Amino acid sequence: MRNIVLTGVLFFSLILGASAESINHEPDDLKSNVSLLTNQCGYVLGKNILSEISKSSSKINDQIISFDFYVSLKPADRPIHGKLSFGCFTVGSAAPKQGVAQRPTAAEEIAQADSGGRYARNVVWQRRYEGKGWSGTIAYVNSVFGDQENLNIPDYFLICPDKGGLACFSFEVVKAKLNKKESDRIPELLEGIGVGGF
Repeated sequence: MRNIVLTGVLFFSLILGASAESINHEPDDLKSNVSLLTNQCGYVLGKNILSEISKSSSKINDQIISFDFYVSLKPADRPIHGKLSFGCFTVGSAAPKQGVAQRPTAAEEIAQADSGGRYARNVVWQRRYEGKGWSGTIAYVNSVFGDQENLNIPDYFLICPDKGGLACFSFEVVKAKLNKKESDRIPELLEGIGVGGF
């Protein structure tokens, strides 16, 4: 249940942001946001990703803290701009504890988050993902199905760890549509994310 809540937080981050309390939103706050991400959510951004971040922000909504890092990646011949988003329950919050059962994959998280809704995201593929010191799954989405038709949406990747205590995070492409070669390389470009603080 905890993972489902966090997946929903990431998918509806724009809605949540409207009422959330902003913590850091200036470019100079990147160092603070990176440190806060590690202390609160347990993730460490590698140098390959840090060097490509143009701006970042962090917000708290109730007991959930969220982070957005705007990065530029080059999966093929052109740079791709996107938003790397994390969300987790704040340290010390009365968040529901995760059980010992096998954790859902990224595709399963998407299906659970969309269950019962008018639209459902179409998962193009799901693959194994290897971070620094942890592993999980990554799922790629580029359309939704609803009202008997498929609709294009921004290219979206959801990464979910196998490791307990870590929430899923996402990467959403901004103002571009990926071709197959580009979408296939995104997992490799996002591998510089480690764990720490837990």
